[in-house]
Amino acid sequence: MTDRGTIMKTAIGILSLFLMISCDVSSGTRGPEGPPGPAGPVGQGFEVEADFNQSNNYSQIFAFPESAEVLDTDIVVVYWLFEVNEQTGNDVWQQLPATVFFQDGQFQYAFDHTLADVQLFLQGNIDLNTLGTGYTQNQLFRVAILPVDYVQSNNINLNDMDQVMGAVKHSQNLERIKL
Repeated sequence: MTDRGTIMKTAIGILSLFLMISCDVSSGTRGPEGPPGPAGPVGQGFEVEADFNQSNNYSQIFAFPESAEVLDTDIVVVYWLFEVNEQTGNDVWQQLPATVFFQDGQFQYAFDHTLADVQLFLQGNIDLNTLGTGYTQNQLFRVAILPVDYVQSNNINLNDMDQVMGAVKHSQNLERIKL
């Protein structure tokens, strides 16, 4: 049995050596270069803190930071910090326009923009003077500016702030603007 075992071990060794030699990778000719990978974050973003009251007509205009370059084809999206989840401590953001409902009516956080600024405002079918400070003071918003081509080619879901912020450069350290 030992002769047979030795013969098997020798045969397996020779076969393994033959396979290793025959599988030698040669450099050969290099194939064509593959398509470019997706672009990294290209968008721009910042945070604004707004106070809404009767004297500013429940509206504030924030100039885009000087570092932001906004083209007429860019997409501007804004998110409102709705709440902080008490159980997890995570921020809960809502895309604008965001509507708040009451028994006697509703109001909405809304926005518009130009190539130079974004205007945040409240509108609704209730008396905005009756809103508490929890709805009008120290309201935090995130503004993202994204190239439309990037959004389309990367299938960015604008309803998902995490996807949008993933497309924004330096999204973990956004500049905050307060008037």
